[in-house]
Amino acid sequence: MPWYCLFCKAGQEQNVIRMLEERGARPLAPLAVQLRPGGKGMERVRRRLLPGYVFFEQEDAPDWRGIIRYSAVLKVLHYRDETPELRDQDLEFVRWLQVNEGLIDVSEVVKEGTKIRFVSGPLLGMEGQVMKVNKGRRQVRINLGDENNLFQTIWCPIEYVRERREQEQEE
Repeated sequence: MPWYCLFCKAGQEQNVIRMLEERGARPLAPLAVQLRPGGKGMERVRRRLLPGYVFFEQEDAPDWRGIIRYSAVLKVLHYRDETPELRDQDLEFVRWLQVNEGLIDVSEVVKEGTKIRFVSGPLLGMEGQVMKVNKGRRQVRINLGDENNLFQTIWCPIEYVRERREQEQEE
């Protein structure tokens, strides 16, 4: 079934989701867990992974006129050839979001010299796609594609841990 993407007013994602559901689509506006200091240590807060973006799949051809008329929708994303149907790495990205049920939780990482290795979480196995690590914000920037893709990078949450083997040896 084809997937599409809308760009809407930030903060209006939930309204766009309801509108798409009323039209028979299955929308997805992904969230990411972010670790933030709070009164009881680090707290897990959900935020939009891509503010303003709503993905949706629909079996029948979407009613683009009706969708564009909705006040919260700013535009339908499409490729240079004007095709709105997601493809290649963009489609893989949306399927990865689907597998994770639209929520990118914190991935645990172990520091290995100047690099990190994922030991659990949705980013497990994606070491080669890490473009940047922001230790202070506890995030990594993941490469999704190149200029031919609608989405090139995303920031995902991480938490540094020590490997279980190291912990067990110290005990």
